Amino acid sequence: METGGVLVFGCTDTLATKGLGADERVIAAHHVEITGITTSVPLDEVGDALRSIDCKVVKIGALFSEESIKTVSDDFAPKPELLTVLRKEILPSLTILSATVPEVKALLDEAGVAVDYPKSVQDVLTMANALRSLGPEYVIIKREILEDDKRMSLLHYVLCGGTEPLTATSRVENSKGFFGASYSIPPAIAAQLAKGHSVPEAVSAGFKFVEEMLKEGQYFN
Repeated sequence: METGGVLVFGCTDTLATKGLGADERVIAAHHVEITGITTSVPLDEVGDALRSIDCKVVKIGALFSEESIKTVSDDFAPKPELLTVLRKEILPSLTILSATVPEVKALLDEAGVAVDYPKSVQDVLTMANALRSLGPEYVIIKREILEDDKRMSLLHYVLCGGTEPLTATSRVENSKGFFGASYSIPPAIAAQLAKGHSVPEAVSAGFKFVEEMLKEGQYFN
């Protein structure tokens, strides 16, 4: 399989578990070329970045303002609500959306899609498929729990799209007691996609990578 590069849009965050720095460490660990762009840069610099690498995958991180959404969207309506912009300008162009239950619920509520807060895995699948109706080809709903002793983490995910949904749960040793490893799942998936893997393969490999990362604590130094 031919490997391309990953273009990452994100915010500069000093925390070890998220932001452009964390994305760069995760993607570099997969031996994939990465170009990071902060969401405050002018749009013409984004074009320069796209031309500078063989970009096969674009990974979009947190977008906290209308200005940051302008960076990744060519068509932007004046002064709309932030969730409305995300739904109208970003969601229809996504291959994979990775989010938590509260984030998905907020997007669905804004769109006027009535979905109850999930109480079972089937409810989560229903929620994911409802979000797919707004544009994304695949939806991952993930959850991370740091247990009380802070030495074990629970990772859950549901992937909807393609043929059959995928669900997985793992309990992983977390020797350093870090919370926030799930932020590294999207860049790990992006790196796997850039290597030419299918979406289900990339998602499974991305979660496996984070499991190993938690055990070793090697990307949180």
